[in-house]
Amino acid sequence: CNGVQDATEAKQVARTIGDQKCSKSPLIVQRYIGASSTLDPLFKADKLMIRAASLVAPEQQEEYSSAVDVYIREQQMSSTMAYTSSWSGSENPNGSVEQIEENLLEAKKEVLETQAALRTIVRLLGLPPAPPFAE
Repeated sequence: CNGVQDATEAKQVARTIGDQKCSKSPLIVQRYIGASSTLDPLFKADKLMIRAASLVAPEQQEEYSSAVDVYIREQQMSSTMAYTSSWSGSENPNGSVEQIEENLLEAKKEVLETQAALRTIVRLLGLPPAPPFAE
């Protein structure tokens, strides 16, 4: 919270007391990837992506199918790592702030892969890019 953050990292931070104390929240990561609620725009998006395969040109079917597979895998992994980080605190055996940070950094890598796959899917479907994520 006191250092310089990139835009993705800033989205993972939840201020707890003014500007002085904050903690990284796995719930923000899960909300970003559509895994925190059935009301999230990306909730079960993989099902829709699979059904939309017929809208992709035949010569791009393999690339589309691969992108959907990557999206599903990376979204699940980022959600899992975010969830794992919530149980990595010092209140648990072998837990620490460093362990939370490590798990959230791993989740960040997975989120970036999820984003890349989603961009490929949107491009292959011929859809306009989505506006930036806002809370």
